[in-house]
Amino acid sequence: MIREWLRLQSQAGIDVVEESRKKKAERTWGFIKSFPKRVMNTVSRQQHHDYSHEVYDAMAGCLACKSCAGQCPIKVNVPQFRSQFLEVYHGRYLRPLRDYVIGGTEFMLPALTKMAPLYNATLGQRWVEQLMQKGLGISDSPALSRASVKKQLRAWGVAEATPTSLALLTEQQRANSVVIVQDAFTTHFEAKLVMDVVELLSRLNLRVFVMPFSANGKPLHVQGFLGAFERTAEKQAKRLRALSEFEVPMVGIDPAMTLTYRQEYVKALGGDKVPNVLMLQEWLATRVNTLAPGQPTLKDPGFKLLSHCTEKTNAPGSPKAWQQVFAAFGLQLELATTGCCGMSGTYGHETRNVATSKTIYAQSWQPQVEADENTGKLLATGYSCRSQVKRYSAQTLHHPLQALLALLTPVSHPYPNNMQERATK
Repeated sequence: MIREWLRLQSQAGIDVVEESRKKKAERTWGFIKSFPKRVMNTVSRQQHHDYSHEVYDAMAGCLACKSCAGQCPIKVNVPQFRSQFLEVYHGRYLRPLRDYVIGGTEFMLPALTKMAPLYNATLGQRWVEQLMQKGLGISDSPALSRASVKKQLRAWGVAEATPTSLALLTEQQRANSVVIVQDAFTTHFEAKLVMDVVELLSRLNLRVFVMPFSANGKPLHVQGFLGAFERTAEKQAKRLRALSEFEVPMVGIDPAMTLTYRQEYVKALGGDKVPNVLMLQEWLATRVNTLAPGQPTLKDPGFKLLSHCTEKTNAPGSPKAWQQVFAAFGLQLELATTGCCGMSGTYGHETRNVATSKTIYAQSWQPQVEADENTGKLLATGYSCRSQVKRYSAQTLHHPLQALLALLTPVSHPYPNNMQERATK
């Protein structure tokens, strides 16, 4: 379909590469100047056949999970050319308001979190949900965490990862330190998870630094705002490079957001400009020999891991890395066989995709989640996966490190500062 679209564009004398370049370079004034033309094109679209509309409808069905790119022998990346298509398409036609809301999510969340109780109360009103469905095309928006990651980490005395704080470390201290690179979704929707990760790593006698939150840009890329994505990526990569000079490992909590640094960032900026940001299990697996020294024998609940589809297809060794981490604590971890959960970032929150999202969830995740023999045993690595389970099965699945923390909680440990005072969501 894309090949036919490209052929028709070429036949019409349209250089899509040049169109894309212009759209990337477009700023506020360029957007305003092109607005009347896009309005006219949108209003008259019913009168003039454009094959682009058929491609647009087809691309709406892409979950942007990148499983195709990870599993295809020739690495066909549908989400990538979907984003490129959307960029060109919306250079001619108006975007739905939904795209701007989703694309700007990371930039809005820090402000919204400051009034989380009011936001959540408003979101809980049925008329608001109906308005969002019909007006924005967004369904089942999750509630924000009431707890503030920033405030709790400050109370615990956990240092921010800055060039100044890392420069004070000795070589030995750097070898036993780690920087957590925050992502918008766990920080603002699952604040307790971020706190639990910090607590667990501290229990393992690791010195934890947390990088101040800044946008990753993945939602922009998914929606085809490639110019804005590249500008966001340049800023974030610059921050990461400043920290990477001190050779302290940098890790991300959410796998899909973390993989953006080694995929979309590298494609947009070049590999030499993007430092390595590891997923938690990738880094922990390199420390298995010193991970749990002298830990008492833990009761093994027989956990099962439900991996994020982007994670297990684009970093195939990552589920086994979790097994290595659990084995270091004397625990078994079974890798459950599942497909996509149907949420895939924000795909499942788009009203037009809700029915498809629910169908996908029912195919492999729902039977596993709702099976009696799996009660209390299932763990999920992806934020969107845990969100989908809560949405359709009304259950809370924990992250693997939260499960380890729960087992280690009775163990005596010299907490940093006030870490005994556990925050609640």
